[in-house]
Amino acid sequence: MSLKKILKSTLNVNCIKIKNATFNENDQALYIDVDMTKGKKHHCPICGKKAPHYDSTTTRKKWRALDFGSCAVYLVADIHRVECDDHGVHTEMVPWAFHHTNFTKEFEQQVAYLAIHLNKTEVSKIMRINWKTVGSIITRVKNRIEPDSSVGFENMTRIGIDETSYRKGHKYVTVVTDHDTNQVVWVGDKTGTTVLNKFMEQMTDNQKDQITLVSADGARWIKSCVDANLPNAERCIDAFHVVSWAIEAMDKLRKSTWRIVHDDDKAQPKRRRGRPKKGEEVIRLATKIKGSKYALGKNPENLTISQRSCLDDIRKLYPRIFRGYQLKEGLRHVFHCSPEVVKQELDRWLSWACRCRRPEFVELNKKIRRHYDAIIATVKHNLSNARIEAMNNKIKVLIRNSYGFRNIQNMIDMIMIICSSLVNVITMPYATRKIHVSGLN
Repeated sequence: MSLKKILKSTLNVNCIKIKNATFNENDQALYIDVDMTKGKKHHCPICGKKAPHYDSTTTRKKWRALDFGSCAVYLVADIHRVECDDHGVHTEMVPWAFHHTNFTKEFEQQVAYLAIHLNKTEVSKIMRINWKTVGSIITRVKNRIEPDSSVGFENMTRIGIDETSYRKGHKYVTVVTDHDTNQVVWVGDKTGTTVLNKFMEQMTDNQKDQITLVSADGARWIKSCVDANLPNAERCIDAFHVVSWAIEAMDKLRKSTWRIVHDDDKAQPKRRRGRPKKGEEVIRLATKIKGSKYALGKNPENLTISQRSCLDDIRKLYPRIFRGYQLKEGLRHVFHCSPEVVKQELDRWLSWACRCRRPEFVELNKKIRRHYDAIIATVKHNLSNARIEAMNNKIKVLIRNSYGFRNIQNMIDMIMIICSSLVNVITMPYATRKIHVSGLN
């Protein structure tokens, strides 16, 4: 086999002719001069149609290909500019690379595959490219395999909406996940009604009518946007967030009680020096409250022996705090009820909370009433935001492995690749080649 045939089969590019190959010792790089076959010349890079020359001169351009061992490889070719009737003047299309890129198709596929499994710093070291280049390659690969992200909107019936931070300083992205496929279908920069409306505008009226359930937290901007755009959707509020509201109310009650008891302890006479006599020992009650935060917040079945003992002391010494603990557990019990009795149990809890004479739980009672229908729908359909929270954790791990992103669009494209079925499409470029080995036993 001749050297040109070996190079052509190694590059795995059809419709080219190898003209020459030179090795530059200074750069330690192999430059391969190529030319396109006649049928592949003078095509528009956007639509692929045949187009006439715009000018007679040619431009010499090089593209980075996959390395041959430790040697960098570049494809070099003379190309024209063509004038398309639909898209105007552009550089002609080449079969080994996409438009507006200095890398071959296989090189970009290799970078995208490594970026999924390694951090961006290691990818830039292995492929010997700048770390900023990795993000732009990810965007091009995503646009190549899925130019239109709205294809994931088909057959959606149950979705989850949430926001997650990607950088310090309150930098957030809005994430929409399909519960049935467990895939991210849309990601938007920042949060709020304006951002979520962009997702709603991309859906057709038929797709909006198909959505029957929407899970989210208690954010008002999500509620207002869902009510305005999804006529057939029931909103389900996540049980974790509702119970966390009760835990916050109980913690406020604990702190306010501690301040009162602490002031009473300070009013007691100070203990004199030396060992106290029998009956003169001063008991500080505030210390009992200070260490009870985790015992009050945890579920009863998960308490340790010391936490159970702490909870018994709270029940005996501070019935005010223990009443808040009972209200928290009562609200948690609502989400474990059957759909047939959940309405009665929730009404009973609301009646209890509004009469408890605890300002923290009176305010919580008003908040629960605003989300009354969403809580009933959550128990009825057994839908939570657990998938979306797991997806948020996956996104945070992705950002941590990449050491952050400077370009928000690159980060969104990376999320769309890893958190959807597109991750299975991107494989090692040489993994799809058929290698025939003969003469070996």
